[in-house]
Amino acid sequence: PALPTPCSTERSPCAMAFLAELKGAGGGVGKLKSVPKEELRDRSRANTSLSGKDVLEDEADRWKYFFNSGCEAWFTDIKEHTFRSTFVKLMREEASIIVDHWEQRCRVAAAAESEGRNADHELEELSSKAMEELEPLGKLLGKAIDEECAASAAGLAFVKLSTRSPKDSRKALAKAEVAYQQRLAAAPQEVREDDNERWKLLSEEVTRAGAVASGEEGLTLLLDSARVFEDLEYALRGPKLADGVGSGAPGDYNVSLVARAWDPRLTLQSEFRGIAWGGKLTCLCQYFHPLYFEGLQGLQGQIEKDCLALFSTPAVAAAVRSLGGHCIIDFAWLGSGEVIIVELNPFDGVCLGTFPASTGLFLWDNEQDQAIMKGDAPFEFRIRSEKLSQPALKVQCNLDWRRIIYNETKA
Repeated sequence: PALPTPCSTERSPCAMAFLAELKGAGGGVGKLKSVPKEELRDRSRANTSLSGKDVLEDEADRWKYFFNSGCEAWFTDIKEHTFRSTFVKLMREEASIIVDHWEQRCRVAAAAESEGRNADHELEELSSKAMEELEPLGKLLGKAIDEECAASAAGLAFVKLSTRSPKDSRKALAKAEVAYQQRLAAAPQEVREDDNERWKLLSEEVTRAGAVASGEEGLTLLLDSARVFEDLEYALRGPKLADGVGSGAPGDYNVSLVARAWDPRLTLQSEFRGIAWGGKLTCLCQYFHPLYFEGLQGLQGQIEKDCLALFSTPAVAAAVRSLGGHCIIDFAWLGSGEVIIVELNPFDGVCLGTFPASTGLFLWDNEQDQAIMKGDAPFEFRIRSEKLSQPALKVQCNLDWRRIIYNETKA
């Protein structure tokens, strides 16, 4: 899916995004190792086979699985193999403030748009009000961030819900755009004229823009994220009942904030996404899948070996079991024999984690790919072996990224 707008009402805890919520790898242009060109398909379309009645029979179980698969479920098992993390309990009342803020923000923005006026001042007033109401939470989050910043070589931390992160923040994107334009202006001509390289620059800056050094900075991102709103609204509402109304069961609410030490060793080409099915790692691919990385060529064997070795440890096996044996697992390969786990995310083979933006260079609705992902076919590791053409990259851009990279304006 594209980067959510400030007034997005789409609720998608199933969707894991990447490159600021890009559309899928799409287009069928460019080669993928192990995948014949004729088998590549349009990744931007919805998987209509997953559609059906509004209330799924197992929605309550899926709701519990999603929220019980957050960081706290697996962190203790793999704390020696992942980033330092400090957890802050997010009370229902605090979550409600964040949800109410977003809904008010949407109403203000919609009214301003219909009336042709600027709403920046009103939106900032809403944010200031929410920050004031969340002051106790901000102090607790600030302490957690201070601890993680002290442990970070860069003196920074990454903040997220126990479910998803605020990587879609427009304020973070605005900050990234400024840094991107500065780097692009200083870059050699061959970089400025190369779509793949420009994408890398913006991707790097968007990632850096998510780093924080204070509780105020962390709360600012959380209040500026549709993803955060979606998850918290869903957590508070609960799974839908037969009458279409959310259960809102208070006893089942289970969401925290997480501050994680920022590790500057991670780069775009160091991250890889794996699928675990039945407790087994069935496939692996580069995380930033539309991009070509010259530095990855020829390293597949070593990366695969190292990731499989870490996955086979008792600690990781226990973490995967805590998610029912099925999950998405992200690795960071830092060099020969050195791998850490970024995070685990739920994957149920029906809704959670099955969308193209989540599965990278594999497609769940492709019969051959699904056989690989379920372990019914041999393990595969895929990286992109050549750059995508400009049209293939361009169609994956949401409007905000297209404006930045291609100087296009919204219609």
